[in-house]
Amino acid sequence: MKFIRKVANSDILAGIIDIPEELKSKKVEIIILPYENMDNPDLEEQKKKNVRGALTKYKNKELQEKEKEAWANAAVRKHENS
Repeated sequence: MKFIRKVANSDILAGIIDIPEELKSKKVEIIILPYENMDNPDLEEQKKKNVRGALTKYKNKELQEKEKEAWANAAVRKHENS
């Protein structure tokens, strides 16, 4: 991949891009890289991967049944002596 790297005064970029105050009138490194198009079919395929069911091995039916009343039970335990 070809690229361009140059050190220059940031003032030459002032009309092209917004320069932060702390970089104005200072030497900066300018790196120009080719834009890689994100419409690559291989990337689209990677995006479509799904993690649904990835944690199935950790499910516990007994605890799932207790989840229905978990919040109410926790609130009772927390405030029963109030």
